[in-house]
Amino acid sequence: HPLQATSVGAAATMIITITTIPTIITLSSVVNMSSAFHFQSSLLAPTRPRLNRQVLDPLKRRRNDDRIQKHHVMTYKHKLTALSATTSHANVADNEESEDNFIYTTLDDEIIIDSSTVPTSRNLQHVLHTIERAAYTASKIALATSGQIAVQSTKANLRDLVTESDVRCQQVIKEILLEEFPRDLFLGEEDVDLSGGIEGAGDSSVSSSAALKAVLFGGASSGRSASSSSSNEDVPEDEDRLVFIVDPIDGTTNFQAGLPIYAMSIGVVALPSSSSSSPEVVAGVIYNPTLGEMTSAVRGRGCYLNNRRIQPPQSSQQQSSQHLPPRTSILNQSLINVGFPISKESTLLASSKAVTALATKVRGLRMVACASQAMAWVAQSKLSAYFSWDLNGWDVAAGIVIVEESGGLVSKMVVNDDDGSSRAGVETRDMIITCPCERKGEEGLLRDELIEVLKENDCLEY
Repeated sequence: HPLQATSVGAAATMIITITTIPTIITLSSVVNMSSAFHFQSSLLAPTRPRLNRQVLDPLKRRRNDDRIQKHHVMTYKHKLTALSATTSHANVADNEESEDNFIYTTLDDEIIIDSSTVPTSRNLQHVLHTIERAAYTASKIALATSGQIAVQSTKANLRDLVTESDVRCQQVIKEILLEEFPRDLFLGEEDVDLSGGIEGAGDSSVSSSAALKAVLFGGASSGRSASSSSSNEDVPEDEDRLVFIVDPIDGTTNFQAGLPIYAMSIGVVALPSSSSSSPEVVAGVIYNPTLGEMTSAVRGRGCYLNNRRIQPPQSSQQQSSQHLPPRTSILNQSLINVGFPISKESTLLASSKAVTALATKVRGLRMVACASQAMAWVAQSKLSAYFSWDLNGWDVAAGIVIVEESGGLVSKMVVNDDDGSSRAGVETRDMIITCPCERKGEEGLLRDELIEVLKENDCLEY
């Protein structure tokens, strides 16, 4: 059977004749050995039809898919185990190369500190450096596994995901914090049962609120070191206690899907020294490792993005806007991020109604599905505002101090609360977060406009 082929190494066309013995090939023209070998190999190779997976037996196809999935899971587990060993805080501290790319935030010494606004005597510069190092170390696990990790379990419902990376990242953060501050307390999301068991009565909100209240007012901790959990007698009477509130990977659904909108969030709360005072967030860090954005803040010392202080718009635009009168409405010029809380059907319904109500009244709507990242972007004035329902303490602890130190507002959705104050705290579950205003006299304007729209469309209650 004559075959016609074109040789890459020769310009002429050659006719190849195959005898009845399949292992003997006669070439009618002289070509170099490489071309001959190429044709001989291709002609003698057995012809195998391409299999169509759709026509395979369904049971065999499922078994084959199961084997592939099992292979990927085992490969990931080996990879994660090795990665966790290399990202332990002890190894990272000794690894100069890993520290070369990391720059700690240096607090601005020119800021005049009002001691009345900082309810702790602890060295917050040292605290900030430690939580930044913890977030940076844990981020190595997240970067290596984002989009390559299976769902390990769910919490409140099937939409509330947990991966093995969440657990490993929290473990790394906890080790670093409790080794540096063994007398302080730790509350991590992955240590709290959000399935709504007996205590929660089927409600994850009750479970998370109870865990937060226990650590803030009862001195309980979800993960203290052995040396600190045995007794409180080692704590000096004059030393303030701190609580580290951690979301190891905020935005797990984005992380698991391979989307670059997730963050390590660590907030530091100073416990009240008396019953007349309340817990106050004094430091926080939100780190998006994919974007390389380290947003940090210390109470009374400013807000920073990658070691550069975020200046309030009023101070940077003072020359151009000082003569401009305050506006009566800024909603139509605002880019708003709407929360999409997955814990309850009722919160999802409230969110959907809010989107419908605001769609034609604002410049744009976004849903980044990561509370801490949204708050960091509000602090940076990339977003005008963010609001959501049924937020957990680990979602907002770091973001509260970051937004407030940038000049923004963190408010309750309902202003007429029991204490008559609109300012939200770490225990507040429904929040409106607004960026620093551009002109004097506009403080709270965007917040009030949003509350009015939400109230008119029955979005405040769920």
